[in-house]
Amino acid sequence: MNKISKALISVSDKKNLETLLKELRKYNIEIISTGGTYKFIKEKNYACTEISKYTNFPEILDGRVKTLHPKIHGGLLADINKDNHRKQLKQNDISQINLVIVNLYPFENKLIEDKEPFDEMIENIDIGGPSILRSASKNFKHVTVIPSPKYYEDFLTEIKKNQGSTSLKFRKKMSAITFSETAYYDSLISNWMSGNNNIKYLEKTTIPGKLVQKLRYGENPHQESCVFEIVNNKRGFSNLSQLQGKELSHNNYLDTYNAYSLVNDLDKESKICSIIKHNNPCGCASHENGLKSYLNALSCDPISAFGGVVALNYTLSKDIAKEIVKTFYEVILTPSVDHDAKQILASKKNLRVLEYISPEKTNTYSATFMEKTFLIQDQNLSSLSKNDLKIVTKIKPTESEISDLLFANQVCKHVRSNAIVISKDKKTLGIGAGQTSRVGSSEIACRNAIKHFSKETSGSSAASDAFFPFADGIEKLVQSGVKSIIQPGGSVRDQEVIDAADKAGASMVFTGVRNFKH
Repeated sequence: MNKISKALISVSDKKNLETLLKELRKYNIEIISTGGTYKFIKEKNYACTEISKYTNFPEILDGRVKTLHPKIHGGLLADINKDNHRKQLKQNDISQINLVIVNLYPFENKLIEDKEPFDEMIENIDIGGPSILRSASKNFKHVTVIPSPKYYEDFLTEIKKNQGSTSLKFRKKMSAITFSETAYYDSLISNWMSGNNNIKYLEKTTIPGKLVQKLRYGENPHQESCVFEIVNNKRGFSNLSQLQGKELSHNNYLDTYNAYSLVNDLDKESKICSIIKHNNPCGCASHENGLKSYLNALSCDPISAFGGVVALNYTLSKDIAKEIVKTFYEVILTPSVDHDAKQILASKKNLRVLEYISPEKTNTYSATFMEKTFLIQDQNLSSLSKNDLKIVTKIKPTESEISDLLFANQVCKHVRSNAIVISKDKKTLGIGAGQTSRVGSSEIACRNAIKHFSKETSGSSAASDAFFPFADGIEKLVQSGVKSIIQPGGSVRDQEVIDAADKAGASMVFTGVRNFKH
């Protein structure tokens, strides 16, 4: 056991500090401290030595230098099992410090608030604190380190159990936690600084992830999964409030995010509903009436919707709730649920009902993790208007067809490639997803459209996430009633594809923007 005799305390967050002080006094632990923490401790009538008196060196440079001193770091880093370390401590009049309670300047809070000017943000970068924490963590054999108030209770339990001492197991655990705290802190600063210098991809990068919640299980029940939030001045998708239902699983979270992404990627003036199953849309609709929007989305593929996720960009009302409970869903996601709707949804106890606050769109990154490797890319924020379209066929699309083409194209962006989406009146009629050939996706989309909308497919519009390599996909679509097609273009056979559309009497527009989603 490691008997604690001297503690260094320097905290920006003084929550529950007095509780610690009471316990330290019981074991006659000497305290040294800095600035505001020293004042706090003295005001609470606890014995304490101010850092400059302890080091016999004043705080300088507006407080930038106060703990960066050999008497501090020598006391933290000494391996007292080594004769030469003990000898050097004695020669330099340095005492061992075997407890560190330090938390850092609130850089993260200032980053989230996004109010401080650049020079003030710089002053919120802690230097002494991380140095102390790292020194203490390195010397865990002899030093206990507590980097945050969230670990005070664990520490108190430990010293009570061991009569003023801590176990090596506890110190090793706290060392690992502390190194993660300082790494996270540094990564926040690094990412903020690179953003201010318009550096997109650093040669060496870190992702400052903060645990939000542990999920019910991973992709499969034998896998564990957690949600981490990447913290910056814009809150992300983790800002969810669960009103009812079971814990979310990994798959629930993925599907929910994709459903959310789709409804928030379409016209904000309309009421959008998307239904996602296995990370693919099985229906999406836009309508001025919220109930109609939901019913239109469901009608695209009511069989696949079973066990899916429903997302709305509008308040879930009583009339929608009555319809929703008729089908088994895993998750409902909406900005808000009215009182009457909550009562209806409560009849489905296991149904997860989530409210979200839509984060601001930023050109952030998406990451894919593999074994000891990860890919990072810009998030796909592409969105097109009428002016972005290039008409390549003899027949021009009508205004209503253009509206449907743009709708289908945006939905297509959220479908696993190869992807084909057929739509009419801003609702999906058929979706073909994830096939290894584009004609295969076309066949699936056409089959589903005809199955559920045999009377509506005539005059419909279709979107493709990438170019048609051959005319067969076009032929399949127009045979099913599609009259207007949107695609990126860019194939060596573009002219062959255009000719096929002309021959069939269909219009076609090129976007020049591919929307693969692997």
